Amino acid sequence: MCCPVGSAAPGGRQDFGVSVTPVMARKMRPHVDWAAKSVNWWADRVSFEGFTCENEQDEEALRSISRQNDLGNLTHKAVLAALRHCCCLMAVAQGDGKGGEPRTVVSAYPMTAASAVWDDALKRIRAALVVVESRRLPGSKTRVPSLVYVFTDRNLIVLSASDRQSWTAEYRPHSMGRVPVEPIAYHPTLGRPFGSSRITGTVMGLVDDAQRELMNMAAAAAFSAAPQKYLLGVDNKTAEGLASKGAPAYIGSLFTATSGSKGQVPSFGQLTQLSMTPHTEYMRNLASLFSSATGVPFSSMGVVSDNPSSAEAIYAAKEDAIVDINSFVEGCKRSLANVATMALAAEAGTDYATAVGATEVDVHFANPAFPSVVSESQAIMQQVQTFPWMADSDVPLRELGYSEEQVHQLRSDRRRANARAGASAFLDRNQVNGADNPDGAEQVPSGPGQAQ
Repeated sequence: MCCPVGSAAPGGRQDFGVSVTPVMARKMRPHVDWAAKSVNWWADRVSFEGFTCENEQDEEALRSISRQNDLGNLTHKAVLAALRHCCCLMAVAQGDGKGGEPRTVVSAYPMTAASAVWDDALKRIRAALVVVESRRLPGSKTRVPSLVYVFTDRNLIVLSASDRQSWTAEYRPHSMGRVPVEPIAYHPTLGRPFGSSRITGTVMGLVDDAQRELMNMAAAAAFSAAPQKYLLGVDNKTAEGLASKGAPAYIGSLFTATSGSKGQVPSFGQLTQLSMTPHTEYMRNLASLFSSATGVPFSSMGVVSDNPSSAEAIYAAKEDAIVDINSFVEGCKRSLANVATMALAAEAGTDYATAVGATEVDVHFANPAFPSVVSESQAIMQQVQTFPWMADSDVPLRELGYSEEQVHQLRSDRRRANARAGASAFLDRNQVNGADNPDGAEQVPSGPGQAQ
């Protein structure tokens, strides 16, 4: 089973009771979005591009299924859910034709609305339950499920709740031969096959520390903008008057105080302004710890550096993150390949085993390192010069960042160009043969050992 990671309890680590008062803390309410950064920075570098198959008909069918289900956008949402909640379930089902549903429906569900049982022997999900629809209780903000799907190897069980909270079950047999649900998990292990969340306890603790320090910085900045002043040696009447009216602290105001009843002369002073340097340095240390714990580069944490990093230093800082993202992408490829195979099986009305034996699906993602076009072009050019036959492949086009639609269009243009080149060569050869042999007899090319 998989459980989403919840947020830290309010006031748990945000207040030590030694700096900002609880009243000030409630008024400030600082927010640090580092936890969101640890998820979004990863997800933005996981870019799904499409499927390819050896069979052109299967590839065209997958392209149609992807377009009807907006699979590029759906995959991005699934990746976000997996990084946040440790896992996301992608399900394949046959559409009922109502409301414009496609023939094959591919859906994704976060683990906050789903649950599954993992089978160690089969290395896949044994059963899954997802909440498809929910409704709000009258007079309450609580939402309860109203439509639930249960997936098994043989059936899709549709559980529907009526207004009276009575449930009905409808069994819809399917021919997939397995549970048509595939997990997309971040860092799955033997003990946690559904992975773990990017938002760990360390991440939440560092975010709490940063929010507390942000409150201290706001308080220090406020005191620096309005330095604290003091007045010594005044009588009680003057002190009470200043306390009730408030001592002027604005530029251009005039402050007066008379001598005390015993002749003492009031002494006016001002406390030393607080320095912001310790606070900024502490925030830099917290950002460095967060970058080390999550792999998000320090330059992406919103902390300004006096010495800008070079391009080589920036790439080196991202290297560990890119390695981790590549590992996650490989897991996404395996899961999406199974999803695509199940979609082909649902489209053809066959089982999963037949679809696996009939075709092999390749899944393509963009390079998470985001190399520059110039450097990538130079690398591709050197590879094509070494292996000339690579020029006829679609791999260099994908490495250069072309989308799957652009690759498909370029492939069609290449076929037309090759056809025109072949036709031109054929016509030129016939013209040469006709000029050399006016009688129209076919000439046999001469070679070694042949009579001239």
